[in-house]
Amino acid sequence: MHTQGKLDVNSLKELSCVERTVLGVIFCKYAGQPFSNMLTSAEWAVEGLSRAEAVTAFIALRHKGWIKAVRKSWGERLYYIPESILSLLTIAYAARVGQFVQKKVNILQDDMIQAKFISENEVQNMKIVREGKPDIAAELLHVLAWMVREGQAQGGLPLTSKGTIHKKMVQRLSRMTVLGPEDFAELGIRYDHANVYPVHVALVIDLLLSLGLIEKAHSRIYVSADRLYHWLSLPWSSMHREIYSVCMDRYGVAEPKLQHFRYQLLMFASRENEWLNITAGTIDYDSLEETMESRESRGPSFIAHIRGWLDLLAGLGYGEVSESAAGELFYRWQIDPKILLNLTDDEAEHVGINTIFVQPDFEIMVPPDVTPQARWILEIGAELMSRDRMSIYRMTKERIVAASEIDLTADVMINFLRRYAGSGVPEHVELAIQQWGQEAERLQMDAGQNVDQDEATDKVKKKDTWIYESRSELLEKLNRTDSEVIADESIVGADEFEDGLKVPKELFYIRGKVGLIQDDSKLHTYEQDYSITEQSGLFPGYGEIPEMWHNEWRGYHVSTARQIAAKAIEWQTKLGLKLDNHIFYVIPDQIQGHEDWTLTGWYISEGGTDPAERRTFSPNEWNQIRLIIPNHA
Repeated sequence: MHTQGKLDVNSLKELSCVERTVLGVIFCKYAGQPFSNMLTSAEWAVEGLSRAEAVTAFIALRHKGWIKAVRKSWGERLYYIPESILSLLTIAYAARVGQFVQKKVNILQDDMIQAKFISENEVQNMKIVREGKPDIAAELLHVLAWMVREGQAQGGLPLTSKGTIHKKMVQRLSRMTVLGPEDFAELGIRYDHANVYPVHVALVIDLLLSLGLIEKAHSRIYVSADRLYHWLSLPWSSMHREIYSVCMDRYGVAEPKLQHFRYQLLMFASRENEWLNITAGTIDYDSLEETMESRESRGPSFIAHIRGWLDLLAGLGYGEVSESAAGELFYRWQIDPKILLNLTDDEAEHVGINTIFVQPDFEIMVPPDVTPQARWILEIGAELMSRDRMSIYRMTKERIVAASEIDLTADVMINFLRRYAGSGVPEHVELAIQQWGQEAERLQMDAGQNVDQDEATDKVKKKDTWIYESRSELLEKLNRTDSEVIADESIVGADEFEDGLKVPKELFYIRGKVGLIQDDSKLHTYEQDYSITEQSGLFPGYGEIPEMWHNEWRGYHVSTARQIAAKAIEWQTKLGLKLDNHIFYVIPDQIQGHEDWTLTGWYISEGGTDPAERRTFSPNEWNQIRLIIPNHA
């Protein structure tokens, strides 16, 4: 039996034709969203399957781990396709779902421009409507460092009686982040305390809470020391992947078609800087709009949600959005999609990096590949002036004094700069930092003489000095190339797309973390249900009917044939009908009459090559009949 962690393209090929059909239908209709009921007999008949075939295959898929279940407290069972295999199924069933995303052109290499899709002239006429902002991983470090500094005296940022950050701090956070309300306006995100937090501030706080980097306790919100230390040990690529997992899980609307879109946007991109046409494909947008209206009558439209998701990705630095002269919408990743799929070697990021450039005017030029640990030292000990591909920090007296209060002393900062400055540290810069450090020491001595440091104050100080005192090994690890190997449940994607496709289990983000934003997914709150219906229960009275009814092609008296047809209706299974050498199948649902009776149902040609067709038959249209019991049962 396959388990969730070992499901791959080979195990998909091992499924029977009926099992693959049932899995494809469920994936197309529900994506990774929970459902409680199977499709109707009529819906399965369109696929050429009786409901008995579908349910039998569904039970087999449950046994093999392709479909899982949870049970609510009052006993209702919900089924779902595990998230770990959604990437694989996105490729395998793209034709059935319909393509929301179509690759167009790589504009970085002229020889790769695909003129059959879009001309070079059209590429030049495309207008960037959402530029990618600086990456969110570095932005979170910037916010965390601010929280450490602001909360050092009180053990965290104080909260109001309603459990919110004070308005003054919210305003400062809103101004300091590169994010803005426009980055998330179209998503219709619902969150607690919307009257206090602008949406971009709410999303930053929700990200940090979801990742466990900040916690709420004792009327404070504070940086979690152990989680931050673990976070800083990750390379940038892992951070981007973890943040993206939170976004996929919490900020996209729980609508199957939108979930298909989000997965296709990632899976159909083969590289960064490759334009993807969002409006291409075989999508019935009118029917999708109707679906969205019925599910969320007052919310944004389906197209608005698509645009909102692209705006979110641009705001977090994952890509950028453009429009053609004809009004078509395009998107391109500015981060390698393989990073988000965990297909790259994170170890490569640790080799030969961390060169910074200290300028005579006290500014520090920081390339994007400087590791998170080194960036964190700069966030604490220097002032961020601008952040882009090349970030600029400035050494200031105020920041050296503030850093010294959490044990990042001037000496530590000087040693750090000496070690990583590619062209050395100007002498006057080093002397100034030493002088500022001496002033910080005097200020601390004066404060110690004038203030009676009671036990509570000591505890607060100990709480914050972990950053450089109890975690002093951070500096020693800045050049290490080894990283912790975390076991993962991986799958291999469809071989026609990418033989090496692997989707790992979560490394950092844990579902169920309470944040600000209301999460539509509740599966993690329910108990896993491992009980599986026995297939034999689908055919009550199976042992009481003659075996020849389902084992042999035979002719029967019309009254016996009527009994067989009635049993097929009861069990919601197929009838095989043969006229001479011509075989066809019927999924019956109605018998009319007694002596002179007729049978109505869905006509299925042998091999299922023709579309299912609803017809009425009389017994004189066949000379042999057989009750079809699914092979699994």
